[in-house]
Amino acid sequence: MTELDKSSPSTAKKLLTNAECQQILAKACGMESKWQLEDFLLTPADNANGYLGEYYHLLVRYSVAEPDENKNLTVGREMHELLAFVKRVPQANAEPEKEAIFRKEAGLYVTLLQRLRRYSTVAWSPRCYYARDDLIVLEDLEKLGYALYPRVEACLPEYYLRKVLRALAAQHASSLALEHIEGVCIGDIYPQLDEEITVSHRVPWYTTGLRVIRTLVTSQLEVQPTSVRETIEARFVTAITSVYSMTNASTKYRNVLCHRDIWRGNIFFSDNTVATSNANECPVIFVDYQTARYCPPAIDLIYILFMNLDKATRKAEEIEYLRFYYNYLESDCVANGFAQTAVPLSFSDLLASYGEFQFFGLLYRAIASTILNVPRAFVTNFYVHVERTDAVLKLMEEYPDFGRYMEEQISDILQFLSEESYERTSRF
Repeated sequence: MTELDKSSPSTAKKLLTNAECQQILAKACGMESKWQLEDFLLTPADNANGYLGEYYHLLVRYSVAEPDENKNLTVGREMHELLAFVKRVPQANAEPEKEAIFRKEAGLYVTLLQRLRRYSTVAWSPRCYYARDDLIVLEDLEKLGYALYPRVEACLPEYYLRKVLRALAAQHASSLALEHIEGVCIGDIYPQLDEEITVSHRVPWYTTGLRVIRTLVTSQLEVQPTSVRETIEARFVTAITSVYSMTNASTKYRNVLCHRDIWRGNIFFSDNTVATSNANECPVIFVDYQTARYCPPAIDLIYILFMNLDKATRKAEEIEYLRFYYNYLESDCVANGFAQTAVPLSFSDLLASYGEFQFFGLLYRAIASTILNVPRAFVTNFYVHVERTDAVLKLMEEYPDFGRYMEEQISDILQFLSEESYERTSRF
């Protein structure tokens, strides 16, 4: 039983032990199978490094005994392979904060996410074979026929977005079912869900982005009369402060496990997603649960619709998409024993919370655009975490399409803060 990793750095050779690979096999194959670990191979993935992880492919070779012992002796045990994906806490720029974030995700994969699978009608997260504080071993989605959405477009096409909403409904419904059936509160038993790693005044990438948006808002307001400018500026300050509490557990609306980062880079679609019209046949898998929180489901819905659709499409289709999501949420709850009239989240409450929290979507999309919509070469550690205002202003001049896009984001924010929109929010 040896590790056959000849091409990887020496540090990679020590990531897993034989004993850990045996635990992985036990999780993947079950204890009832008479398997025997033969060897394993660990190699860096093509895109081996991310901000919150280093990535590897794991190949585990094992043999399975035949029921006929004589056949095992004459023919030999049948050989099999298990393919898995390994995510490791980043080593090149290891920081206590990143290690804490990684521990949160690793803990969720082997506790809450596995627990929720019992109440899920469709898959929405990858199977986790093994995890420790610095490493997570998941099923290899690409080897199972899943892939990220391949094209760069302003909008995720409808048939893809509906698959995302269907999977999200299953995730949220499983939270409601777990609490109902087991008589617990997820927020109480998983306190790590209180940890906020993105929308916080303590998170540099968010605060540096917020400074950019403040500058652009001030610039667009310069042409307005003083009274209008002062009113909008005051509302802007109030609104950005309110966002910090929107991702917390609510005392007003029902809470569920929210992913909080469902954009194209974290959504895997099965190969035949386009070919079928049955959402149950084509699961969508969400990855990267570092940002997960216990909060109202509208937060996930806002994130999906604001980050994956342009404004015109979102405004035209959002009610239909919310109804589509809710219908599946309701049916999944009924499948878990709820009476149809006793689903713990009403559609009217969903609409109310979606309207109340919309500024979260507007602001987050604008901030994220200063990272996601600029050339990769500009996204340095200094740009992300220290200061990017001057750089964004320069990029808006050098890249007209980006400039127009950012101006549209700011116009949307100002429109929301205008008299009619701002006062209508609580009555959505």
